[in-house]
Amino acid sequence: MKHLLRNLVTLGAIIAVIGVAAVVTKNRRTEPPQVGYAPGRVVPKAPPIDWTVTKPAYDGDTISVSRNGEKLKVRFACIDAPELAQPLGKESRDYLRSLIDSSRGKVGLNVIKSDRYGRSVAEVWIDTPQRGKELVQSLMVVKGLAYAYEQYKDDCPTWEGVKAAQDSAKQLRLGVWSGNYQEPWAYRR
Repeated sequence: MKHLLRNLVTLGAIIAVIGVAAVVTKNRRTEPPQVGYAPGRVVPKAPPIDWTVTKPAYDGDTISVSRNGEKLKVRFACIDAPELAQPLGKESRDYLRSLIDSSRGKVGLNVIKSDRYGRSVAEVWIDTPQRGKELVQSLMVVKGLAYAYEQYKDDCPTWEGVKAAQDSAKQLRLGVWSGNYQEPWAYRR
């Protein structure tokens, strides 16, 4: 009888440990994987990180920069971020600001074209001591704080990487993929 009682106590302890492990695993926050490129694909070469961000990001996909007296308003290629009045709009802007801060206020630009508002449309890169050079568009999308903008993918040399980042965010249900959010282009209509 003592032997049976001891086994029941041991079994109860094992079940309790499994239950706690299940709760911890369920509540653990899943972080997105590092942004990368598919095997066999050429990783685009980042431009020099030589532009200074002159104003805090207004939203999650627009910044103002200067270099040697030249000033540009930059609209991010490849992505569209929630508008400030939309859910996650301020979070998107604040995350972009934190990325720029992590690169000491400096960015690199691969200007692709100008848009109808006179803004330069560009891929934007940062360089951080922890991770090196990274494409800001992919970092915004992998956190679910911007959408890969399918309509303009032909103007996006790094489309494959940005789209892969979005697929990861979707799978993990991060940010805009965690609920029923309206895309910014639909919101603007």
